[in-house]
Amino acid sequence: MHFVSFRETDEWTHRVNIGAYGGPNISRHYNDKPAGPAGPSFPCFAPTPTMSDSFVDLGTLRSRPSSGVAWSPWGAAPFERAARERKPVLLAIGASWCHGCEVMDRTTYSVPEIVRTINDRCVPVRVDADRRPDINDRYNLDGWPTTAFLTASGEILSGSTYVVPDQMVRMLAEVCDGLTAGYDELMVRAEAAALARRAAQSSARYEPDPSAPDWLIEQIVAQQDHEFGGFGADGKFLNASPLRLALARAEITRDERLEAFLTRTFDAMAWGGIFDEVDGGFFRYAAAREWSRPHTEKMLEDQAAMVGLLIDASIVFERASWRERARDVMRYVQRTLADTSRGGFYASQRADEDYYAVNASIRETLDPPIVDRTLFTDLNAQAAVTWLRAGEVLEDVEAGRFAVQSLERVLLATYRPGEGVAHHHDASAEVRGLLSDQVHAAWALLHVHDASGDETYLMLAEELARTALRTHWDARGGGFLDHAPGGPDDIGLLRDPVKPLALNCLAARVLARVATLTGREELQARALETLASQTAVYRSLGIAGAPYGIAIMDVVAEP
Repeated sequence: MHFVSFRETDEWTHRVNIGAYGGPNISRHYNDKPAGPAGPSFPCFAPTPTMSDSFVDLGTLRSRPSSGVAWSPWGAAPFERAARERKPVLLAIGASWCHGCEVMDRTTYSVPEIVRTINDRCVPVRVDADRRPDINDRYNLDGWPTTAFLTASGEILSGSTYVVPDQMVRMLAEVCDGLTAGYDELMVRAEAAALARRAAQSSARYEPDPSAPDWLIEQIVAQQDHEFGGFGADGKFLNASPLRLALARAEITRDERLEAFLTRTFDAMAWGGIFDEVDGGFFRYAAAREWSRPHTEKMLEDQAAMVGLLIDASIVFERASWRERARDVMRYVQRTLADTSRGGFYASQRADEDYYAVNASIRETLDPPIVDRTLFTDLNAQAAVTWLRAGEVLEDVEAGRFAVQSLERVLLATYRPGEGVAHHHDASAEVRGLLSDQVHAAWALLHVHDASGDETYLMLAEELARTALRTHWDARGGGFLDHAPGGPDDIGLLRDPVKPLALNCLAARVLARVATLTGREELQARALETLASQTAVYRSLGIAGAPYGIAIMDVVAEP
């Protein structure tokens, strides 16, 4: 019997078997609670939410086949049951847009023998990656669906991504029999590994690195695909952050290397296989180097990032065609991923290889892939920032109006005085305390303030920033934790402090901007501390460290 070792070093040693449907995982996301007053109240942003205005698309959630597995949501109860019954927790992480997750439900999780074994010998727990990014970031095994077996304390025993029925039968027998035979020893090892891992957290302090943008640009240049654009020689994501940094530096330096790289990349993406020429919008991932063979899910986050990049690049390099492609993407979003009557941006559209394999005339006869109509706070804030920018550059008043309407709708439903904003509004299962929602909402509010001059937006942005400082700040090492610690469902790896680079870099930009607008020097100091918390990390991430370079350019004064 072989179990994956419990993170006894800094490297995870999961056994990962990426199946046919388990593509690479690019996560949106990778302790003391300082005391202090709750902060000012903004009654106009705190109505009583109702089920009728729920932002969770229950139709999408219920659209998955009913497999017979007795899934429980993440929480204390299933882990307490696992401890009481000395069983493993089977954690399944999926997403509403994930085709492989749907297939695994219809196949593996619908085999009667497997269903009986899971229900009898495991405690099955299901998590949606978009609704609980903090769980996904810690437990995802390099793809969706993730299939992980955990101890009752939340430590990983074994796992994979997409699991076919025969493999699942073997895994269930291996894990359940092995745990039964050596339960007490495994629990002791799990607890020791968790304690050692948390004790190893560094509290070293650094300074922001002003050389970061130059270093990161050299990484971008070195890792570019000189023939097809983008990065690497295999499958490609859109990789908006390094492109944004390269564009910002190209605008300042007029580096011909960057201009050539960005031109090649934007042309290849905007008119390549990763763009849907029929319905519009960008797919999440292309499996081939030349941007073909796309994975066909479409994410709001990607559409917003690409619209912003194409619009700004069209100005820097005077390319009107990129601006028109940005308009194409906006039309797709407004038609498919937006509530045009009430405001709000929907999260994603599910992958469907058969639908996207046919031509336009046949597509017209088919039902389009399902849209997850959940209104996530952080995603709506990101889209609002882009739509405001588009409204300004494209002289599109309606785009700017819809941006503000969407942001206000989400904030009206999710804001609670002194507690910040929720991840989405669901009257039955609200998720609060995620850093992503606080910083993205604050960043969007600052953009609305800049566009309108209305001080209310600045005041709420500052209040969200101060809430994050009070509830998410890591007093030991500086920087922000990805979720507020101490919640009732902080189990297993959720107890580990995680300070994601991209969110900390955006938080630093928020703090610096609020400091500039209000004259509050202590917030500028916190912005620098936040950046310093990522100085030891960004180089290890390569081009994924680009948000640090962008933040250095925004926050750190030129020498």
